Amino acid sequence: MTMLRGIAEEIEQRNKLFEANFKTGNMEALADAYTEDATVMPPDAAPIRGRAAIQQFWQSVRDSGVQAVSLNTVSVDAEANMAAEIGTADLAVQTPGGETSSVPVKYVVIWKRQPGQAWQLAVDIWNSRPAAS
Repeated sequence: MTMLRGIAEEIEQRNKLFEANFKTGNMEALADAYTEDATVMPPDAAPIRGRAAIQQFWQSVRDSGVQAVSLNTVSVDAEANMAAEIGTADLAVQTPGGETSSVPVKYVVIWKRQPGQAWQLAVDIWNSRPAAS
C-alpha cells in the first residue's frame, strides 16, 4: 500500500465517523474531528472559527432538519502532515411535511495531522452541486 493510499483510507474512515456522529446527533464528537482552530466556510455565510463554534454550527444544521450526511471522497493529495480532499456529499433533509429530500453538495477539506494523532479537519468548505441526472 502506498503512503497516499493509506492516508486516503484513513481520511475515508474519519469521514465515516463524521457521518455516524452527525446521524446520532453527537455534535461534541463531531466537533472533535476538527482542529482546535479550524475554519468552516458554509455557503453564503461568514466563516466559523474554532471547535466550539463549529459544534454549535453543526448542531444548528441538524436542528434545521438535516438528518444525515453522506460523504464521498473523490480524491486525496497529501504532503507530510497535511492533506487536501475533494469530495461530494448528500444531505438528507427532512421537509416540513415529514418527507426526506436529498441536497447534493461538493466540498474541499484541508486535513492536518499532529504526530501520533488522527487526521483532523482544519478547513472545511462546500457549496451546492447539480443533482445527478
